[in-house]
Amino acid sequence: MNTQEVEKIYRLANLSLEGKDTDLLANKFNTVIDFIEDIFTIDTDEVNMTELIPNHKAIFREDEAKESITRDEALANAKDTEFGYFRLDWKL
Repeated sequence: MNTQEVEKIYRLANLSLEGKDTDLLANKFNTVIDFIEDIFTIDTDEVNMTELIPNHKAIFREDEAKESITRDEALANAKDTEFGYFRLDWKL
């Protein structure tokens, strides 16, 4: 990943790069990407599963119908809207 890709990610996420070292961020992203690539090369064919679904005790809550927020409330902090929807800048 290079600095231009870091800038693109931050722009798409509406995050500020002000005061940030894009070279350092690119290096950190690359460290994570390299680690993930290493994980995919590990042979796990002989490894037993460590979690058994029947032993999993998920606690579920009852669904309760509640009034939703209004469209105006949902869009109140949106950077850009159009026709009552979120508008995203797809210019890459």
